Formats: sequence, structure tokens, C-alpha cells
Amino acid sequence: MLFGFTLYQIAAYFLIYSFLGWCVEVAYAAVTRGKLVNRGFLNGPVCPIYGFGMLALLFALTPLLDNNLLLFVGGVIIPSAIELAGGWLLYRLYHTRWWDYTDRPFNVGGFICLEFSLYWGLGSVFIMKLVHPTIAALVGIVPTPMGWVLIGLLYLIYGADVVVTAITAAGLADELDTLEKIADSIHDVSDAMTGLIGSTAMDADQKLDESRLQLKLAGAELRSASRKLSAREVRRAARAKADEAMEAARHASEIARLNAAEAAKATRLAAAGTVDRAAELLRLEKLRTELEARADEVQAQMQRGAFFGAGRLVKAFPRMRHGRRGLPLDALRRQEDKDCGRDDPDGPSASA
Repeated sequence: MLFGFTLYQIAAYFLIYSFLGWCVEVAYAAVTRGKLVNRGFLNGPVCPIYGFGMLALLFALTPLLDNNLLLFVGGVIIPSAIELAGGWLLYRLYHTRWWDYTDRPFNVGGFICLEFSLYWGLGSVFIMKLVHPTIAALVGIVPTPMGWVLIGLLYLIYGADVVVTAITAAGLADELDTLEKIADSIHDVSDAMTGLIGSTAMDADQKLDESRLQLKLAGAELRSASRKLSAREVRRAARAKADEAMEAARHASEIARLNAAEAAKATRLAAAGTVDRAAELLRLEKLRTELEARADEVQAQMQRGAFFGAGRLVKAFPRMRHGRRGLPLDALRRQEDKDCGRDDPDGPSASA
């Protein structure tokens, strides 16, 4: 016995409330977003955080069933604490906030907020007083030996799902890291190009224009070739290209500053500097084209899997935020598109 419950009851309640919590999440998404989405972190129809939350409520609040006020207060505090701990743990593991309340008042780190904590309180009173007695009666009807067989089978599936999802989430986090790094690199390259363009002569611009078509063709070929690579190879190549681009951007910025000083001293040095700037500008354009292709392929990899894999997680948590700046996925894409000169007011939504 543990807190007045048998091991059999605890094992059964965890499975049942994990499933009921998943049903609540799917229903909420259907109402707020107008479509059915598997809102669980795992692939199966379960949300473990609801299972843990309900067990904590049963352990702590069963003795308080006759006091609705204490039930409500406990229902506010306990689920909120579990949601906060779960969100923080997932962030530490994957550098990703899978849900986010930063736009709601009285939030704590974006992991919990007062509004939903009050919902948990009301829901806890409803479940403890009305729902759980029925669940407990149904669990008691099933013969214990038969129940253990079913529970054991379900936990084996549950465990396998946890392992598979952990691997998938780690891969998604790596892809998001790569996408953030690419966006930062494109931003640095664009800034460096702006500095060079301002001091590059018109004759050099003409030579650059002649090369831009070749760069676009090369970018298309790179996108085609990347489709033959594995997800890990795509991420490795994208990160290497991002490192190269950031180094080139730093070098180009130094050239722009040095050449500006040279131009102030002598026309000859300024002319020589124009050649250097044009060559560096062409190199940066080539790098930016390659980065765009790498970013497109990383995003394509990330979107794969409507029912399993990273694509399902992206759909399940459209408000996820990732990385050191906590950028949402759609904002990360908009930043990249803007830096690439592809700013689109009708771009992908948060649920893409």
C-alpha cells in the first residue's frame, strides 16, 4: 500500500489518467485550432504528465475530499508544480520549451501561468469528486490477474514509446539548433554584405550580377543533392556551412573597414580594395545561397512524419520555443526569410 492505494490501483490509474489527459488535450486543440491533432509528447494516446498529476492529487487530496476549498487550492498548486517541473526538465534535456505561456499574465518562466493554474484547480475538484469514484469502481470490477496482464502489456508499449520519442525529440532539438545557427549565420552574412555593397564600385557590381544566376542554379542543385542525404548528414553539412559563413562574415567586415581607411588615403589603394570587396561579396553571396539550401533541407527533414517522428512533434506543440533566445519556430523561420530577402507577411503560421 502507498498513501492508501495498492500497487495495482496506482499502475492502473496512471495509465487511465494518462489516456484521459490526452483526450482533454486533443479536445482542447480541436476547439481552439479547429482540427484534430495528437497533442501528446509520446506517439501513443497518452500524456504522462496527467498520469503523474492525478496520482499526486490522489495521494495528497484524498483525505480532503469533504473540503472543496482545500481541494481547489491543492488542485491549483500540485498540477502547476508538476507542469513547471516537467516543462523545466524537458527544456534542460532538449533546450526546447514545448509549451509556452509567456504571452499570458502572471506566468512563471513561460512554463505555467495563473489562468491555467486556476483551470487545474477547478478540474481537480471535478475529477476528485465526480470522475474518480467511477474510475475506481471500474478498476475494481476487472479481476486483478487479468488486469495485471493487460497493465503489463500496456506498460511495455508505453516504455517502447518513451524510448522512441526520446530519440525523436533529441533529433528534433538538433535540427532546431541547426536551423537557429543557420539563421544567425545568414544574418551575419547579410550584415557583412551590406557593409561591402556600400563601398563596392559599379563595375564590380556588374561582374557580381553575372555570377548571381550561376549561384541560384548551384543552390537548386544543392537542394536536390541534399535530399539523398540522411538527416544527420544534412545537419552536419548545414552546421559546417554555417561556421564557414560566420567566419567569412567576420573576415568581410574587416575588409570593409580596412578598405574604407585605405580609400581615404589613396585612390590606388581604394581601387585595389574594390577588387577585394567584390571578390569577398561574391563569396558571401555564394555562402548565403548555400545556407538557404541547407535551411530548406533541414526544415524539410523537420516536417517529415505526420503521425510519427519530428513532424508530429512540431504539429503537437506549435507554440514551442527553442534555443538560447527562446524563439518560436515560426519566428525563427521569419528571421531567416527576412535575412534572405524573402520576407512574407503571409508566411507559415505557428501550427505549421
